[in-house]
Amino acid sequence: MRNKRKGLPNLKDNIHTILHGDELEKRNLQRTFFFMADTPDFMKKLGLIGDYFSIRYGVISRHSKKDADHALEEKSWTDLCKIIKEPFAIARYKEGYRLFTQVKVNGLFVVVGVNVNTPGKGLAVNSVVTAFGYRGNPVNEQFIYVTKKLTPEQAALLERLNSSQYPPDRGPER
Repeated sequence: MRNKRKGLPNLKDNIHTILHGDELEKRNLQRTFFFMADTPDFMKKLGLIGDYFSIRYGVISRHSKKDADHALEEKSWTDLCKIIKEPFAIARYKEGYRLFTQVKVNGLFVVVGVNVNTPGKGLAVNSVVTAFGYRGNPVNEQFIYVTKKLTPEQAALLERLNSSQYPPDRGPER
């Protein structure tokens, strides 16, 4: 089924074939972009200016066998399509964004890497470039949004991320 507004096939309708289809079915989807969800207005104000989230077949197929952290099941992908609009945190990362979601894989929160692309004719799309279970390695991430309703588990993950804000001789006070 195609998303009427975007003209793209819907990821929820195709994820089973992407993950479990035969070679011919997969080959027919190889260069396809899939619609995931519309972009909420609050995200557009933060810089994710694309009208919707999309993901390319190759992103899913390339990452699905990469390692345990990238091994999202069909249900996880379906859940991401629903809740990508409601992350508990958003960070700027390099040239793109990381959306911290409620979905888990192997006990880890799934983080979705997103780049804003402009494929032409003034169209901006939030292109998903990866999705993986996040271990919270301290990196240079600039948080631009954190929900006020963090669970203790979510807060602990974000606290580890911000460990780089402390001088090397002193860690965060507990």
